[in-house]
Amino acid sequence: MNTLLRLLSYILTRLTALAVIAILIILAIFIGFDWANINVIVNEALTERAEVILTKQETTELNKYFTQEYLDRDPLLLRNPYENYDITSYDHRIKIKKLWVWPWQDKTKVVVEEIVTRIEGSSNNDEESEETVIPAWESGEKIIVMEKEGRWRIQNIILSKAIEPEIEENQVEQQENEQENQHEEDLDDQSEGQQGDGQE
Repeated sequence: MNTLLRLLSYILTRLTALAVIAILIILAIFIGFDWANINVIVNEALTERAEVILTKQETTELNKYFTQEYLDRDPLLLRNPYENYDITSYDHRIKIKKLWVWPWQDKTKVVVEEIVTRIEGSSNNDEESEETVIPAWESGEKIIVMEKEGRWRIQNIILSKAIEPEIEENQVEQQENEQENQHEEDLDDQSEGQQGDGQE
């Protein structure tokens, strides 16, 4: 009898362990799927939104990424500050800083950094001006509120911290210069080392 109980206990323990492992694997698969899906949607949505606003394209493509409720109240779509400009080029950067979602959630928040700089173009007003001053984009750290109704869509975009593009560009340029200087120093050290070996 004791042997039978020990056998049943052993089997039950192993089955429980296998069940826990299976649940964790399934959970990881669903988390990974949602994470990848949201990552792609956020990047494509912000890219498409910026292009629609800056180049005054049709908004129909935005329905794939945004809820209709948000599109109806998006301030940049309602009052497009670039309506009187013909934008020819711009630099758009998106960086996802925080993203997490559980498989049973139908709402989540994503923290992203969106920066649009180097907006170039001309005014399409009849009045001629010496210099065209194009409005700056609202760059900064933003909270993307998403909801899932069949597929993930963006319900709201909240600016949590503004970022001055000039400061950001200066930081990037400084980092690039430091990397370039470091690379040149490494090449000089290698060259000196090779010369020393040759003299020996």
